[in-house]
Amino acid sequence: MTEATVRLVGFGRPEGGDPPSQVLSQAANRGASTRLVTDSYGSGLDRIDQGAIDWREYLEGTHWLIISASTSLAGDSARSAWGASMAFAELEGSKTVMIVDMPEDPESLDETWGNTIERIRQVHVLFITRDAITKISQLEGVAEHNLLQEIRHRGLVPHVCGFIEPNLVQVEHSLGSTKAITESPISEMSWLARFLCELPLAGPGPDGVKSAAESAGIAD
Repeated sequence: MTEATVRLVGFGRPEGGDPPSQVLSQAANRGASTRLVTDSYGSGLDRIDQGAIDWREYLEGTHWLIISASTSLAGDSARSAWGASMAFAELEGSKTVMIVDMPEDPESLDETWGNTIERIRQVHVLFITRDAITKISQLEGVAEHNLLQEIRHRGLVPHVCGFIEPNLVQVEHSLGSTKAITESPISEMSWLARFLCELPLAGPGPDGVKSAAESAGIAD
């Protein structure tokens, strides 16, 4: 298997720029096969015709479904499509990657996080952005340095990860914990894209997770 055979499908805004679009862009730069599912008329996710999305077709043979928590706040249609994507990912054998990012209205983070918790058993990789880690630790009453581990234990998510320092990423997984230093040009979404490209190739067990995390942090 090569990076070119790693397939990612994302659900995001038609104008791009959101976390799923950023991950797809970075993964494509590494030779992965990517596709963005969005509103075909470009009018925004709040008007998307979620019934017209053939998730089975989009997700067939796909390794990763990339979605963001904040998308669940984009309107009823967007939230329906957001939920349907995870349901079909389970059916098709794709693994869901949930990016917990700060919504445009920071006061809505509690709702965003609540929506995430409702779906957490469908998530294979939970990535929490640095600014969201701080806020969620306050919501949960858990110290920042314990948050990723606590979420993994509570939600039984196979991989929970995030940047605990500007150039230090932590990955909590079912077989332990690993930390990896990242080189300064690598952003959060760039690291995540690289990690998702590396993980299917890195082999099983904690050594595979460590290898993928470390390789994702090396600048080209």
